[in-house]
Amino acid sequence: MTTARMRVWAATVGMLLGVSALFGASVKSAKKVEPGKPPVVPAGLRNPLLPVQVGADALLPELSLIQKIPMVAPAGFDPLYTGAQWSAYRQMFGEEADNVTRQKSSGVAAFAGRLIAAADGEAKLGTAGRQGLARLLYLRAVAVCYRNRDGFPTANRAVMGYQGVMDIHEPLQVAGLWAMTNIMSKLAVTPKPDRIRYSGIAARANMQLALLLLDADQVEAAEGMVRQIGYHEGWLRSDKRVQAQISQVRAQVKQTAGLMADLATKYDRAVKGDDGALMAIYLYGRYVKGRPDLVANLPARKPGSPMAQLAGALAAAERDPAEGFTAAEMLKGVAMGLDDGVMKQRTLWAALGYYRAYLKDGSTEHERVKRTLARIAIEAVIGEGARGPHAIEPMTATAGAATQAATASARE
Repeated sequence: MTTARMRVWAATVGMLLGVSALFGASVKSAKKVEPGKPPVVPAGLRNPLLPVQVGADALLPELSLIQKIPMVAPAGFDPLYTGAQWSAYRQMFGEEADNVTRQKSSGVAAFAGRLIAAADGEAKLGTAGRQGLARLLYLRAVAVCYRNRDGFPTANRAVMGYQGVMDIHEPLQVAGLWAMTNIMSKLAVTPKPDRIRYSGIAARANMQLALLLLDADQVEAAEGMVRQIGYHEGWLRSDKRVQAQISQVRAQVKQTAGLMADLATKYDRAVKGDDGALMAIYLYGRYVKGRPDLVANLPARKPGSPMAQLAGALAAAERDPAEGFTAAEMLKGVAMGLDDGVMKQRTLWAALGYYRAYLKDGSTEHERVKRTLARIAIEAVIGEGARGPHAIEPMTATAGAATQAATASARE
């Protein structure tokens, strides 16, 4: 979790503990309401468990023929390139870039070639400080030539070069790849076999970006991204690997969006001490976000509540694996009352871990009844959908490998 997202969650827990805190947005940041139109409420204010939501379009680089100003990264995201790298680009090619519309197609292709040559030179230096400039140069090379009838070979070189200097774990860098491949896959000037190939790259970039956005708690942007994958899905019907991954990513985005919408309705009740709402927030922080430290103080808000009792059982099991059976039973009981989805899967997965720890502890050998019940319960929680955190890696993993690995590991 990045520092920015940790601050958001710390503020959330602070509110639950009675600390006056805001959640990354303020009423002052709301847009001015036009007469006759309903007020626009920032997403971050609608759901206090999330940071202010950004639109998917805000993540995409500009691919117009002439770009006059640099891209500004949304708050919480590392920039695609720095201000200094933009200045370097303008110093190298600014005048030529501003006059590109006056060039014939041959002149545009030559200019794009010079951009690529400069980008290749920056990429060969291999230093992180030069990679941003290389990405910018590759992007501009694509922007000026991808529309031209004879521009595809040059644009293709730039896309391939860009892939060599991008980090697939950085959202804005993946967004750059998506922007280029998405548009190039739809143009008649791109040869049909290459349009299909580019649809494959675009689909993988789309899924990767959606998953990165979920990790950054940008749920609305993730939903916006997966809605755009349908065009490419149609071209990739024969690629079972990609089809399986698209289904997985869609399901994960849908489940996360549903979970966050549900938690938003519970937030006010949690602040007022509602047992069910407090339990939901506690399980989310501990097992979905994977940050038990952020919710460690919640049980003290309402001693004796089901959440506090569960927290006590978990603490005992952490100290002594022999207490794992009790913790696992409580987790299983709580999970069975949850709707199907990621929170139920993760809670059952946690119960599975405590059952296994209990069975592995030599001091429980004489507790034959409990051990038998634990073995039965293991099969039950697996059957109910116990799933741990697993990575879907569209740009590196094989089709369905994440789901298959998760199911296999649960039965080990």
